Amino acid sequence: MKDHHVVLVTWAPALHGSTLELATRLAARLNAVLLFVHVVPCRPADGEAMLYSALEVIEGRAEAWVRSLTPSAPGVRFRHRFEVGDPEEILQGLVDAHPVDLVVAEEPPRSWMSKTLWRGVAERLVHRLACPVVIGGPRFLHGAPAPVHTPRIYRHPVDTADLLNALVEARVEAIRAWMDWQAEVARRILGSQTVETVLAMAETGQLPDTRLQRRLQVELDEYCRAQGAVGWHLRTSAGALPQSTAAPAHSPALTAFFQRLQRLGQTTSLPLRQQDDPDRLIVLAGARTGSDGVLLLFFNAEDDFLRILGQPGPLPSLETYAFDSEGMMLSNSLFPDHLHAAGLLPADGCQTPLRLRVAEPSAGPADQWPLTRMARQATRHEDGFDTRGYLDYRGTPVVGAWRWVAEYGFGVTAEVDHRVVYRSRGT
Repeated sequence: MKDHHVVLVTWAPALHGSTLELATRLAARLNAVLLFVHVVPCRPADGEAMLYSALEVIEGRAEAWVRSLTPSAPGVRFRHRFEVGDPEEILQGLVDAHPVDLVVAEEPPRSWMSKTLWRGVAERLVHRLACPVVIGGPRFLHGAPAPVHTPRIYRHPVDTADLLNALVEARVEAIRAWMDWQAEVARRILGSQTVETVLAMAETGQLPDTRLQRRLQVELDEYCRAQGAVGWHLRTSAGALPQSTAAPAHSPALTAFFQRLQRLGQTTSLPLRQQDDPDRLIVLAGARTGSDGVLLLFFNAEDDFLRILGQPGPLPSLETYAFDSEGMMLSNSLFPDHLHAAGLLPADGCQTPLRLRVAEPSAGPADQWPLTRMARQATRHEDGFDTRGYLDYRGTPVVGAWRWVAEYGFGVTAEVDHRVVYRSRGT
């Protein structure tokens, strides 16, 4: 599995503390590697200025500076990369070739004249890169909310309860951040000029002409490509425009999503089955405006929702997974072979999302088995942990910690086999 990255890019050997804090916080929330990238600008158009860049490279000052950078909080994985060339071209190549969730770029202070005459590098990256670009700088903290607590990531043996609680909090924070961000993206796209024009026409009963509809389709397709979405759907008061991907199958989770959308104005769904391909899971992010304007973005659940929860843990047999209010699993199991052998999954290589309840194997039909102790408490919206041990959905004794994400209506747990924990303690 490839690591996902939050890239912090600089092109001058200076970095404001607020920008470093911003990048560290985003990397922690997205459970990504923080990649420090320093580019010494060197373009043919720079003429004699390239001599200064060459001197900086030869003396090694810039490379030594970037390799001295570390995240502002412990527990965030990080790497360094040193480049020479055009910052925009290098960043575009990096984003195209590697799984980059977002880029943080610091825009140094500029005079009013330079702002009037040309865009800064950070502004140009926003329009060029196929991923979100966040601009930091000395004034970042003036308008930013208070930093959220970053869960501790332990590197040494610690108390089991602390380890499980820290891990489940990190997973919840990462998945919540991803869901919040996609809903915010949908809201921002609704405010784009072309979409607003189409919605305004719909309010007067007009439909967009072929040219405007084509422009809308191209722009929404580009937004989807930049965000990693696989499709979109726009509904106006005059009717719905043809959507670019298959619809989700009707389900209680889809109904709950639209209810939240109506109530909150923007939200993200839990994984849903695709109507024409039940084996494919999608996640919807949506925003609404006015009385009838709704934009939906479609995401492949495997690429983000399931990936975040499927990150490997620090102990053998440790897994994190999500489940809904009925105890139905929303993510993959670490033990599909065990479940296939037990007859709990079809033997066709399929996984657990929307197929397996988090229930203790018992007598009688599987749909009547009682939920595990963890799932019973979580679906009652009770956070907790248990290091004494209980049976999981395999019937295996485990210890675990769990959280209920009330705003989206699902739970997340971190569990590890009881024998692994106590064997590692020598008991």
